[in-house]
Amino acid sequence: MKLTTDLIIHSCYFFLFLFAIIVFFDVLIRFKSPIKLKFYFLAMIIAIGTASFCSFVMFGPDQYIMIIMLCKAIVATSLVQVFTNIYFIKHKIIANIYSIISVIFFIFLIFYVYGLGHENSVFPKYNTITSVLDQREFRYNLPIYLKVFVYLFFIGFNAFSFYYSYNILFLFSFNNIYFKKVQIWTIAFFTFVVLALIAMISNPFIAISNNTTNLLSIGAVLNLLLIILYRPDFINQNGSKISFGHLFNRKDFSNDIQAIDFNFHFYNNFYYKNKTANIIDFSNIIGVTKEVMFNYIYFTYSMSFDELINKARVDYFVEIIKDPKYQKYTVEALAMEVGFSSRQRFYQPFKKYHGGNPSDLIDILND
Repeated sequence: MKLTTDLIIHSCYFFLFLFAIIVFFDVLIRFKSPIKLKFYFLAMIIAIGTASFCSFVMFGPDQYIMIIMLCKAIVATSLVQVFTNIYFIKHKIIANIYSIISVIFFIFLIFYVYGLGHENSVFPKYNTITSVLDQREFRYNLPIYLKVFVYLFFIGFNAFSFYYSYNILFLFSFNNIYFKKVQIWTIAFFTFVVLALIAMISNPFIAISNNTTNLLSIGAVLNLLLIILYRPDFINQNGSKISFGHLFNRKDFSNDIQAIDFNFHFYNNFYYKNKTANIIDFSNIIGVTKEVMFNYIYFTYSMSFDELINKARVDYFVEIIKDPKYQKYTVEALAMEVGFSSRQRFYQPFKKYHGGNPSDLIDILND
């Protein structure tokens, strides 16, 4: 029975390693900006993949302890940064201090263990590997001040996580589709934090079998990979703009931009036909900041300013080709008429927002 359980858990760690590779390339390809947030997601995935691989191949106990400890630290620090940068940018300084101190500590810990020759005192001689399950029984002897810092580090992580989760789930209430998606996403994050916390305190404080501890850890890691893989799409485009009190709160910009003013300048005055159209220039026309304009467009139209410009031009193209006045125009002339600088720049937006080829659409209408 033990061999069967060991084999199942062993296979689960290998699956997590392969799954981490898939999620890594998903973030690498689909996540656009900001680079800093993308870095934290990738750091988490690399740490998860490394830890899973080490559990699968069963490294020596001393190496296993240090690698797992460092991987947990990377995941925890990166999660704090992800929560902070997406949700609570006002706590950025506190989160950065926490991360910097943590990095310095773990560098010192590695130097302490391997640079000062303390291996024999840090890693007890009874650490041996007989199975994946036995890895949870490994111990290390650190000075009391280092042990205290390790516990403070994970207490800090849980404090950040519970504080952020509590605010998102219970204190904030914004009536828009983005917040609803983030609430669901946060519940999944909160589940991971709870599972990780149970797995962490189950040994030595709670009498729980190694099988259960392993399964809790596997469940927590799998949950985190799924959270990263199925993140809300708008985070892929500009995660740094999706912070509370910024995009989620309608009050931040609803009083600054009136729909009638926006529509008059953008649509009635055909601003989108301007070949040099840009968000800064249009914000000046409306009389608001670039940030307020970004929020208004993203909340109202679920796209960026440039995407809205291109969509309006494509819609106008579809409209004017029905007018006999434009029947003798070439595709290039029509593209210039609606605001594109060239025929080549017109094709990709047309395919994205209408589909097919503009020439085929013209031929269909002419027939």
